[in-house]
Amino acid sequence: MHTPVPILRRPTPAGFSALLATYLLFLASCSGQPTEEAANDLAERCGTKDPGVPVQALPYDAGTGEGVDGFVLGEGKMGVVFSNQTDTDLCDWLPLAKETAGEGRKALIYDYSYKPDAAREVEAAAELAELGVEQAVLVGASKGAVGSLAAAPSIREPEVAGVASLSAVGECEGLNSVDAAGKVRVPLLVLAARGDLTTDAGEVAPELAKVSPSEDKRVVVFDGTDHGIDLLKGEHGPRVRGLLKDFIDRNLRRG
Repeated sequence: MHTPVPILRRPTPAGFSALLATYLLFLASCSGQPTEEAANDLAERCGTKDPGVPVQALPYDAGTGEGVDGFVLGEGKMGVVFSNQTDTDLCDWLPLAKETAGEGRKALIYDYSYKPDAAREVEAAAELAELGVEQAVLVGASKGAVGSLAAAPSIREPEVAGVASLSAVGECEGLNSVDAAGKVRVPLLVLAARGDLTTDAGEVAPELAKVSPSEDKRVVVFDGTDHGIDLLKGEHGPRVRGLLKDFIDRNLRRG
């Protein structure tokens, strides 16, 4: 039985770490198994063919918003949490998640349901821990990047092996990405477009790497205007995907 997660109101900055810890303590997922039904549900939801890898649906109550509205692809003790931006959904991560899952790892993709701040990123990581994942890389786009930066220092299980930010914005729903990056000690990859037309991601990117105390950090700012998930698809898509894949491979032990 999935233990109910308490409904929490937006915390003060001083109470943010306590919020994340509370979510980890209260989250308890039943250890299900990949099913053909879950694979079919994911394919129908995203309008695509069978993913071609094992798929497990996560416990979620649409009425209350409790749980994580998403899927875990693949098998293995290493994993990746993909957090989307506000104007996209889990389907935008599906191609990369399938590729990741095909390499002996679990890949978690999910949709937000408007919980405060970075609570969703914490819950998603905890789901992987419940499924036996020992190490995970957090990958986020825009809002998901800010949330991943904020959540990383507070996650104890699984071990966070790295954070990859695609177009983290400066401020999002009470979170400041530069402040969050200042606490990220794990390997950090920051990607953005210099001419991002909709946000300040291009200006913020160098600051994230500058303030992070990580000894393994890299920032790459591309020409162009792509934002978030569009970095994977645009003019610089092949290089962005290559940088992201190398980052994941380097920071996850092979199971």
